[in-house]
Amino acid sequence: MFGRILRKSISKRKSRIAIAVLSVIIGASIATALLSVSMDVSEKVGYEFRKYGANLMVVPETDTIEVGFPGVDFGTVTEQRYINESDLWKIKTIYWRNNVLGFAPLLYSVVTVENEQNQQEVVLAGTYFNKNVNILEPYSSEDSTIFKTGIQVISPWWNVTGRWIEDPHDNDSSMVGINVAEALGLEIGDEYIIRYIIDYENNSNIKEYNLTVVGIINTEGHEDNQIFVNLQVAQNLTGRPNKVHTAQVSALCNACPVDTFAGEIMDAIPYTEARTVKQLVSAEMNILGKIEDMMFLVTIVALLASALGVMTTMTTSVIERRKEIGLMKSIGAENRKIMTLFLSEATLIGIIGGLLGYGVGFILSQFIGMSVFSTSISPTVEVIPIVIGISVGVSLLASILPVRKAVNVEPAIVLRGE
Repeated sequence: MFGRILRKSISKRKSRIAIAVLSVIIGASIATALLSVSMDVSEKVGYEFRKYGANLMVVPETDTIEVGFPGVDFGTVTEQRYINESDLWKIKTIYWRNNVLGFAPLLYSVVTVENEQNQQEVVLAGTYFNKNVNILEPYSSEDSTIFKTGIQVISPWWNVTGRWIEDPHDNDSSMVGINVAEALGLEIGDEYIIRYIIDYENNSNIKEYNLTVVGIINTEGHEDNQIFVNLQVAQNLTGRPNKVHTAQVSALCNACPVDTFAGEIMDAIPYTEARTVKQLVSAEMNILGKIEDMMFLVTIVALLASALGVMTTMTTSVIERRKEIGLMKSIGAENRKIMTLFLSEATLIGIIGGLLGYGVGFILSQFIGMSVFSTSISPTVEVIPIVIGISVGVSLLASILPVRKAVNVEPAIVLRGE
């Protein structure tokens, strides 16, 4: 009986129901679009940020000793320590390992560069450019035992003229900063010699390497004043096998705090300190937070407009059906039954509007993704129940006042035509 009354009520007022459904579709589509964009783009924006360099620095713990006489402070002396290259794979075994996009070790030394035109002291940096690292003890049996990483992975924003060093066993190639290239008159394909003095006191035990320029780096940063070679070249030149000064880590931090990464890395390699690049991390989190806040506010406004449309339609429907409601009450219909009838209509409006709104919203999310973020938005199944729940909730809330009007109808007065 109730179902038949509900079907007839809807079929007789198709235009009114259609307007209410359209109102819900508008709100649901905007909610779907912004939820989909927020869930998908926050991670993609995080990836975009990571293209501009590492946000974690792993360094060895050092002992700082204060020196001087009693009452006279001469400052401090810091003992130089290193990170073992053989321990770097452990960075990829932390709990948040899937958010570690890459890392690059660095071993620094000051070398003398000599070619036909000039001679100059320059900082030499040994690193991975593009290397497959073996993960000896994966966190999970499902994890890969090979991880491709290096400077080219974590700093693709470098402006390189020429090419990157591709072979991790290439001992002859180098990439030089643009300032070094200009000072020494180096161009792509030029050869030069680097010298490293191990015994400075006696100016003895000098090692030399012949290198070729394969790429010139322009970053407008400290890299412009350095020469980059494969890590094994720097280790062999300076007599420091298996040693690195620091490791730069690129961590995707939209799902967890970057400080969590730091703590887990220090647990994995206990003799190190993991320091976050505070300004970079704060800027990332602030921008992502503002994007999400903006989307939340727009969604709220859209849902309010949707609720207003449903409430207007339901109120009009109650006014048009006053005699019908009065007749139902006069033959014994309880207020609860009348409330159930109207709320059932609102629920159906919410479900239909939510499902159609999801389809429209997904198309809208693709438009937003391509036009604003230049990326497509992946479909998110979790959004469907959220949007339907929101649509039904909005429809029910918007029906509260109209339902109260329906319940308060006086049968005797309405049936007399007053």
